Amino acid sequence: MNRTLYITLLLCFVGLFARAEKIEYTSVSKLHEGKWVRIEIEETGVCKLTYDELKKMGFSAPEKVGVYGYGGWPLQEDFTLSWHDDLPAVPLWRGDNFILFYGRGVRRWEYNSRDYRFEHINNPYSTKGYYFLSDFFEPKEMETDPGKDNNTGRVIETYDDYKVHEKELVSVNQSGRQLFGESLRGTSRTVDFSFPGITNDNAKVSMRAIARTNNETGTFTMVINGNTTVSTTVRDDGSTYTRAKDGTINKTWTGDKTEKIKVEVSYDRSSHENCHLDYIRMQVKRQLQPYGAYTLFRSVESIGMDARFMIQGANAHSLVFDVTDPADVKLMQTSLNGSELSFAIEAGDLREFALVQANNGGFIVPTKTGDVVNQNLHRLENIEMIIITLPFLREQAERLADAHRANGLSVEVVMAQDIYNEFSSGTPDASAYRRLMKMLYDKASGENKPKYLLLFGDGLYDNRGLVTEIKSAYPPEEIHSRVLLTYQSENSLDINSFVTDDYFGILKDQPAIATNIDNALTSWKMDIGIGRLPVRTQSEAYYAVEKIINYMNNKETGIWKNSIALVADDGNTSDSFTNTHLTQSESLALHMEDYHPEYRLNKLYFDAYKKDKSTSPATYPEVRKRLLDLFKTGLLAVNYIGHGDTQAWSDEKILIESDINTASHERLPLWVTATCDFTRFDAVATSAGEQVFLNRTSGGIGLFTTTRVVLSTKNGPLNKKLFENLFPKENTQRHAFGEVMRLTKNALNDRNRLNFILIGDPAMQLAYPELSMKVTTINGKPVGDEPETLRAYDEVVIEGEIVDYDDQLVTDFQGTANFAFLDSKVDKETLKNNPTSPYPTVSFTEYANMLHTGNAQVENGRFRFSFQLTDKISYSNDFGKMNLYALDGTTGTEANGDFSYFRLGGTNPNKPEDNEGPEIRSLYLNDSTFVSGDRVNPTPLLVANVWDQSGINVSNNTVGQDIMLIIDGNSSLSYSLNNYAENVADREGEVRVVFPIPELSEGEHTAEFMIWDIHSNSTRDTITFIVEKGLKPDLIEVNASPNPARERVEFRLDHNRPETLMTVSLYVYDTAGRLRWQHQEKGSSELFKSYIVSWDMVGNDGARLRPGVYIYKAAIQTHYSKEATKGNKLIVLGQ
Repeated sequence: MNRTLYITLLLCFVGLFARAEKIEYTSVSKLHEGKWVRIEIEETGVCKLTYDELKKMGFSAPEKVGVYGYGGWPLQEDFTLSWHDDLPAVPLWRGDNFILFYGRGVRRWEYNSRDYRFEHINNPYSTKGYYFLSDFFEPKEMETDPGKDNNTGRVIETYDDYKVHEKELVSVNQSGRQLFGESLRGTSRTVDFSFPGITNDNAKVSMRAIARTNNETGTFTMVINGNTTVSTTVRDDGSTYTRAKDGTINKTWTGDKTEKIKVEVSYDRSSHENCHLDYIRMQVKRQLQPYGAYTLFRSVESIGMDARFMIQGANAHSLVFDVTDPADVKLMQTSLNGSELSFAIEAGDLREFALVQANNGGFIVPTKTGDVVNQNLHRLENIEMIIITLPFLREQAERLADAHRANGLSVEVVMAQDIYNEFSSGTPDASAYRRLMKMLYDKASGENKPKYLLLFGDGLYDNRGLVTEIKSAYPPEEIHSRVLLTYQSENSLDINSFVTDDYFGILKDQPAIATNIDNALTSWKMDIGIGRLPVRTQSEAYYAVEKIINYMNNKETGIWKNSIALVADDGNTSDSFTNTHLTQSESLALHMEDYHPEYRLNKLYFDAYKKDKSTSPATYPEVRKRLLDLFKTGLLAVNYIGHGDTQAWSDEKILIESDINTASHERLPLWVTATCDFTRFDAVATSAGEQVFLNRTSGGIGLFTTTRVVLSTKNGPLNKKLFENLFPKENTQRHAFGEVMRLTKNALNDRNRLNFILIGDPAMQLAYPELSMKVTTINGKPVGDEPETLRAYDEVVIEGEIVDYDDQLVTDFQGTANFAFLDSKVDKETLKNNPTSPYPTVSFTEYANMLHTGNAQVENGRFRFSFQLTDKISYSNDFGKMNLYALDGTTGTEANGDFSYFRLGGTNPNKPEDNEGPEIRSLYLNDSTFVSGDRVNPTPLLVANVWDQSGINVSNNTVGQDIMLIIDGNSSLSYSLNNYAENVADREGEVRVVFPIPELSEGEHTAEFMIWDIHSNSTRDTITFIVEKGLKPDLIEVNASPNPARERVEFRLDHNRPETLMTVSLYVYDTAGRLRWQHQEKGSSELFKSYIVSWDMVGNDGARLRPGVYIYKAAIQTHYSKEATKGNKLIVLGQ
């Protein structure tokens, strides 16, 4: 349908759309006390409620009942236009034991004075309009407008009427607020209109339809009453992202008129897709007389002049309401002469009236939707963070709010329906969210202004649930209680269509919208940071909050927080295999190297790796392996620039949905994805980006990500600006996620930025270490003007300090320090895997080779590392790098830093003697109870603990001395495990290797494990095992905690299938053996960690379990395996 707002028009209802003055907000909503009932209507017109009906709604004195609100018209998105704060009283006309009032449904009509047409806008958020009833206040009675002298002015005996045929059935783009109707592909559609009392004056007929023409021409034809034909042609640009092109016909119809009018619409190209009728709109003149219980009328002829309306067929029960301003409806003073009723008005703007036959049936009868609990959002002020959510998610939203409150943030959790009640007359409307935030912004000053908005709930591209796929998943009567609203663009047909949460954060007064809201949003600036948690169930909400709180509490620590992955696509045929993604990633790298060298950058640039073209699609197996390995070892952040969709990164499928769903890493990175559609959260299907966040213990902590198609030329500047805000030049300027996104978007003025969204908590910061580390001496020499040169086999001693932002020693820091010692930078160049690409190769550098890792104690803020330098250095006499990290185990305070003022070259002539190989202290599969010869599943987990006095070799510089695993002596089943080795805390010289073995065939196998020290001494060990497909996992132990439990219980499952995707089932029975609760989910857990399922103790029937003794049973099952079960008793206490 046509939803373009003609801001420059003469609008037909001036009382509602006059220029807004500064709003004086009430501090007390009318809903704060008294009895309130919410009622609904669908159409605009005169509504009737009898006293008996009011009594059935619970009002004992119906004569005291008033009506409040303004119905279902969509709120104005241009906040320069006037608007009602809270709920205005609706004027009532009181009859004999009944009341009449004017109510607005969900279709707004406006007069376009440029084209002399009435045009409509449907409410894109609701199919019903809402009002409220209460007997707490004195009801507002309708006043009388005496009009003017009835004997002067232009005589008006006809009026302008309009109707529209429109069926909202399909979305061709799954984006935007426009829905379309009947298909015109290979068929025509005939629509019947009926206008009793029609005159032969010129009429206006409008039609809009769409088709995807694939750069061909198609023609829409409209035939009126079989003899007036008009057509229009359409042609789209043929783009992959253009779903359809619209064609519009606006016809002034001069032919003879009859009460019944037929309009036929057809399209001439049956091969074209997405051919749909949008609407047919008819505007005619009718005789001014009653047509039922009420007749809404207006006359364009009356604009700007005195006018006298002459109504035929009236009687003593005929009334005229002036409904131009619904909050100030007036009873017009009329004169009845026989059956002719007349009244007069002074010159002015277009006015709307209702001719009412008070004694007739046929009025709109509102339906009660329920009682309203007292509320008062207008009391809120000086709130830093608002969380908007739904009742079934409230418990978890409050849990998250409490976590922020504990950190000193003022937070308010608000139900979406409560916002609608006070800010959009009870009618769901996305602008109500913005109105609430603007009220808080306008009422506050300085530091008290709101900073963050969190939308705690999922959303959909069709906010009303009218299209089939959404209707199937969310019945329309439930949709607003299960998802939050989304703000969709008016454009719904091509690449410029978008969904954005930015709209809710534009709170400063803006100039009037010049063209349309889509264009305005490209330049408007956000005033708060906004994030969204796309959770659809209580379970998803619980685990999302659990992840956030654990992250805020710094549950996972380690040197992995110094690691960032920069992933760059090599393009595809659509962009001639551009190197743009790589050069944009290098821009990020340069920022980090200049201002934050303490971070280790892992550059996964596709074209710098060998491309395997033997598969379809071609792949980069080394890139994929390295990326997944980095997730396992831990990343602070991962940044991807390139092609993608809702299911994968790149044409080469470097990352796919199953990688995300089966991930078990608990070191959660922040994801930045400058790729198309990766987090299309408003679709019915769950996107890969959402799955990153919704993975209950793994995936990521949040995403700066995309919801629609984005353009590579625009992504680079945005990505660069985002990194500059995420990692500012000065460490003292660290921003929360929401502020990072706000600052980034405000620095740009383009439509592309609207397609980026924050999935996550906007008030949370990246888990940067707070303090810094600096090296003070190397081999006893103060760090000075000349760099020290380190040789192979040198005994190296590094000393340093933990310092604060003022470079002062932190003397109370006690804990553990870790280091990663890196070889000199390696010069790399892309391989031009796609030889037809016109783009040149690109050179770059990277600290690619790890030489040593280690740890030491920190005492009173000082640390000392000592190690023997391996002979696997590059001997380049160029600078190396040390990456540093420290943790105070008592306070949880972290520090990081780097040191690169040393060179690597030469060999110590006094090489220490070491002829002993490393010690393999343990080697097993899945768990430590394994003994050689045991049966295992097809994808067992190898775990080895090794030690050496000189150090384990983890360098990739020397061929043949990697940590290796060889299955069955087969070189094609050999794996380098250097990247899977980690130092064991508090055990100097000890390293743990954890490696998930790829799927093996059934039967007996051997695994040979080889390890080298830095003196080229090796040790090997071999174990045998039998792979049995379908082998039942061992459920070692199942516990419930707390037990007894009162409000919530966690089931902890210990098993022998770490890092394996499992189906986990929980059952709770009462002592009579009746099943009270069951739950099933898929997931995995890390090595040495329990699998945890949390339960709020609400049974399958929706009721909380009564106090007593229950039996719980847990079951786990892996792919093709049998089920393992174990159970115990659970005691439930009273609330």
